[in-house]
Amino acid sequence: MKQWMSVLGVVFLASTGSVLAHEMEQAGVTVDHPWARPTPAVAPVHGAVYFSVTNRREVPVVLDGASTPLTDHASIHQTRDVDGTLRMESVEGGLAIQPGESISFEPGGYHVMLMNMEAPLTEGEKFPLTLTFQGGESILLDVWVEQGPETQSDMTMHHH
Repeated sequence: MKQWMSVLGVVFLASTGSVLAHEMEQAGVTVDHPWARPTPAVAPVHGAVYFSVTNRREVPVVLDGASTPLTDHASIHQTRDVDGTLRMESVEGGLAIQPGESISFEPGGYHVMLMNMEAPLTEGEKFPLTLTFQGGESILLDVWVEQGPETQSDMTMHHH
């Protein structure tokens, strides 16, 4: 019985590893676990992409854009509390990431906003997203559509 459970555990880890731990590193910048929530099939279709990005270089990098075949309108946004009201604003001029710094893109904070998509995002699917940095460098990601973790910001936004 113990051997059987061990075999099941290995099979489970092997089958979920690609979904749970997907990371991309290029030229000293690491992007970990890019994901998006499923979206309703109601027009217009808007979504958001979340991940963490770490600068392992010795100089700052500036994330200044994103693109995907799903829409012509992908941009870096930040949700901020302004006088008790949550406001979503485009990040102008790019997002500087200092050497050794990690920035989390998560619900209620930074995210890549996907506006006016032609089709909804469906759980279990994945799609490409390219992050662009000042200086012309880019990182191509596979974004998985999943429910994702519930954060403190989620709980605050859902309990008025």
